[in-house]
Amino acid sequence: MKLFISPGACSLAPHIALRETGAAFDAVKVDLATRKVETGDDFLTVNPSGKVPALTLDSGETLTENPAILLYIADQKPEAGLAPRDGTMDRYRLL
Repeated sequence: MKLFISPGACSLAPHIALRETGAAFDAVKVDLATRKVETGDDFLTVNPSGKVPALTLDSGETLTENPAILLYIADQKPEAGLAPRDGTMDRYRLL
């Protein structure tokens, strides 16, 4: 997985969540002024809105927006306790 981040942006939340779960991922820095990643590639090919975070899965699919990314991360390792179990009232309160 690749998590596209920018220091000081809200991409810190999924970065912490991924570390909490012990997931293997690469953090890729995005320059929000130029919309370029640290390799010089165009970030707009990853997320056309140009916003971080974006999480590209090993399948090639990309998730954007913190709520979706955080819930995906929590669901990949439920034993980490990052989100209540699916189908519970606590889960709906979280959402």
